[in-house]
Amino acid sequence: MNVAWAGQRLSPLEAGAMDNCQCLLFVITSGTRAVAAMTMAAHYVGLGCEVVLCVQRLLEDCVVGEERLSSQAIKDYNRARMYLLDLASREGIPVFADIREAVECAAIKCQSLKR
Repeated sequence: MNVAWAGQRLSPLEAGAMDNCQCLLFVITSGTRAVAAMTMAAHYVGLGCEVVLCVQRLLEDCVVGEERLSSQAIKDYNRARMYLLDLASREGIPVFADIREAVECAAIKCQSLKR
């Protein structure tokens, strides 16, 4: 089962599907705060699951929704991204900034896990 999650609360069915996935792809874009997604990604990395990350930094003058983030907020959100990248590095998790490359890596992992 494929699970697409956009930061809203997961249903029990969706959460169960994520727990049973062979490979999880988390995309943290430069246009989102993504605190929940980063927390969830760290959780699955900690469980030892097959995870692929696409993490993009927030840029200066970032607007999320209709809110212009302060420079301090941008620093804080980017620091959280760096913590996730550090965790991923220590656990050997592939990390990309380009979404297409991350999707390709996840697809390759899924193919190799099926064999």
